[in-house]
Amino acid sequence: MRVAGAGLLAAAIAMMLSAVVSVVDGGGGATGLTVSALLTGLVGLALFFGSQVSPTADSALAFASVAWSWLAVSLAGSLPFVLTGVISWGQFDNALFESISGFTCSGSTILSNFESVPQGVLFYRSLTQWLGGMGLVVLAVAVLPALGIGGLDLIASEAPGPTADRLTLRVRDTARQLWLLYGVMTGIVALVLLTIGMSIFDAVTHAFTTVSTGGFSPHAESIAYFDSFPIELVLMVGMLFSGASFSIHWHALRQGIGAYRRVSEVRWYLTLICCAFGMLVWVNLGELGWLQNLRESLFYAVSLGTSTGFGNSDFVLWMPAAHLVLLVLMLVGGMSGSTAGGMKVLRLQVVFKYAFRELMRARHPNSVIPIRLGRTTIEEQIAAKVVGFVMLYLGLIVVGGVILSGLGVDLVTAFSGSASALGNVGPALGEAGPTSNFLVFPRIGRVILMSLMAFGRLELFPAMLMLVASIRGLSQIRRRRDRAQSG
Repeated sequence: MRVAGAGLLAAAIAMMLSAVVSVVDGGGGATGLTVSALLTGLVGLALFFGSQVSPTADSALAFASVAWSWLAVSLAGSLPFVLTGVISWGQFDNALFESISGFTCSGSTILSNFESVPQGVLFYRSLTQWLGGMGLVVLAVAVLPALGIGGLDLIASEAPGPTADRLTLRVRDTARQLWLLYGVMTGIVALVLLTIGMSIFDAVTHAFTTVSTGGFSPHAESIAYFDSFPIELVLMVGMLFSGASFSIHWHALRQGIGAYRRVSEVRWYLTLICCAFGMLVWVNLGELGWLQNLRESLFYAVSLGTSTGFGNSDFVLWMPAAHLVLLVLMLVGGMSGSTAGGMKVLRLQVVFKYAFRELMRARHPNSVIPIRLGRTTIEEQIAAKVVGFVMLYLGLIVVGGVILSGLGVDLVTAFSGSASALGNVGPALGEAGPTSNFLVFPRIGRVILMSLMAFGRLELFPAMLMLVASIRGLSQIRRRRDRAQSG
């Protein structure tokens, strides 16, 4: 409750800043945003000051704090959409979809007529992704000394990757350093975009959603609205940076560029995007002009390879072979410790190494072959967990795709939509491409997609630990009540 309260307070500040943007713009929405901020802030204050950190906090409780805080913030984050009239109360589930898509940095949307949406609401929509990118709970760890207990566990579940890298001896200092780097990069991207011709509003909102690898744009055409290669180039650099581990970036600032060369995941990450770019160019030969082919293939290799989801054209019109390449990018995502979604490049490395090791064991049963990532040897227990995670991840995509297809969605749209939601990518294939929106899915189908987005952002295992800790907490309350009654 205390962590959820801190998250709600951060969301309330975001709503109030967006209300200021509405006042400056004069396009409406200020009242709804202000009321949303007040309601969210009051609940946040009540939860924050009305609860205490458990002295017996452990990993399960820390992960549960993350998961429940995300649900609370996503629910409160729906208010600005309905109180400003952008989405009606009768379609509150659509407002919840937009909120969850924002805070999970998915980029999927149900909006279509962007011209009728007040700029303050569009600013808030981008700000939700910026907050969700590094994580509201990391922010809580940075400002709340009381959360020192289990704080590293919170960062482990919030800075999306298998592990957390302690940059300093104090967890709160680690979180502050991550946020500092995150904020500085956001400012740099916004400044460069402003310099090359974007308006202040567009530069700031796109900087928010680039560094968070979220992909929301205040324009229905996304990046195609600008039709500018210099803008696309700046965004690609920002996406590549944010799709890599922020802790590695921090080490590189302190130790030099050699810090990147020492991490094998960086090489795999860049190689995957370069290979995808080459394959997209190859399969699109004859379908697109040379310059158009190079431009669009490079942009989508970076955009989907970092799970950002920006669009500069309609890739649904490409060849089916190109769709397969894009689907692989959706599945993998960026590096561990980045703001990107997907199963992460590190896990792909481990699975490949594990499969190769088992193939060699089949030929040499008595051989001892360790799994190595660079100079690091991966323990058997960790490798098994990674393989289990990947199997669970792919299984959820299949289950989601089967359910969506059972609701009447065509197979390509259903399974790509499921993969896009779990990978927090944004656009999918078929009818849910970059020029469409997710209203092509039935109402119940969007509930499934919301669940997949939340599971993908919470990294599956933390979401399950949320249930474990919650059930354990209810059991403890029941035992205390039984003792009180028997006493």
